[in-house]
Amino acid sequence: HAVDEELTTESEDEMAVWGYLMTQYNLKPGLRKFGEKGVKAAVSELTQLHIMDTWTVMDPGQLTREDRARALSSLLFLKEKRCGKIKGRACINGAPQRAYIPKEEAASPTVSTESMFITAAIAASEGRRVRCHDVPSAFVNTDVDENVLMVLKGELAEMMVHIAPQIYRKHIIVDKKGTPVLYVKLQKALYGLMRASLLFYRKLRKELEDYGFVVNPYDPCVANKTVGNGEQLTVIWHVDDLMTSCVIDFELTKFSCYLASIYGPGLTMHTGRKHDYLGINLEFRDDGNLDVSMVKYLKGVIEGFPEQITGKSPTPAGDRLFDIRDEKERKLLDEERAVAFHHTTAQLLFMATRARRDIQTAVAFLTTRVKSPDEDNWGKLKRILKYLNET
Repeated sequence: HAVDEELTTESEDEMAVWGYLMTQYNLKPGLRKFGEKGVKAAVSELTQLHIMDTWTVMDPGQLTREDRARALSSLLFLKEKRCGKIKGRACINGAPQRAYIPKEEAASPTVSTESMFITAAIAASEGRRVRCHDVPSAFVNTDVDENVLMVLKGELAEMMVHIAPQIYRKHIIVDKKGTPVLYVKLQKALYGLMRASLLFYRKLRKELEDYGFVVNPYDPCVANKTVGNGEQLTVIWHVDDLMTSCVIDFELTKFSCYLASIYGPGLTMHTGRKHDYLGINLEFRDDGNLDVSMVKYLKGVIEGFPEQITGKSPTPAGDRLFDIRDEKERKLLDEERAVAFHHTTAQLLFMATRARRDIQTAVAFLTTRVKSPDEDNWGKLKRILKYLNET
């Protein structure tokens, strides 16, 4: 099969993102799969962006040829959630920005896995109350600090006219192929913009510091505030997912109200002893212990694998884990199974560094084979799945 170097990586974060994207559909195939539900989801997403003043429409007659050439393409993905609801996610193709924005200037910090487990263990040990928050439309709540033009074409342009005809219809033009085209200037940090995560991080960090939090010098996504009689209110965050803990429940309530005053009623909150944070199931027990599992996540991995997993395996890998056949003897996987191999390996890598450290060695080896997996690698992947299915 052909190898696309842009889609091959051994980075844990990039593989996790790649695996997530493999469960989404671009607009056209998404509309074919989901039909009217897909259309409603797409229109709902674009309507939300319109209401939040994510962009201002541009008069195409005022744009130069250079302006049109540098306009970034808009994208919209459709995904079926676990509950069966179809979710639309609009974003921008920020790939061209790589030519003039160095990666180190766009990188945004996220809480480390170690910090997440340490703070969770402290919360369990001290008997703290825990709340998890999800900030709604995080990026589009964040102003951009650069001049970014975006172009919507085809169905996306037509949907915007349907949403607000009095605003968009007069600015629609048609290209040489007869495709409707609409140009806009971003006011908010749309998903896909290279610096979107960094801009939101700066915004959220300032809001936390304004509330009295002091950011940890060793992890920029961990912050603490002294409350009450010396008790500690802790918050950790991964982009727009926050987990807070404190022995004083009222302090958590006050902080939740503070976030809601900024991000509105769409802010979600989960309370109780059991939490699903970043795909990890955490149970804060009354005896001070912390239970960690990823049972639901694993079930989804096994159900999404193209072959039925049957049988048992006592270990995640055998004695020949690191054996590699000569190139002449290798039988490469077909394109469909190669994609499935890459996707499942990315999912297992996410698990291996969190709740299932016992598969780290086997998965680490498989991440080196994603560029050109063969039948042997496929068998090693199935062995890990058989082991996980029984444990």
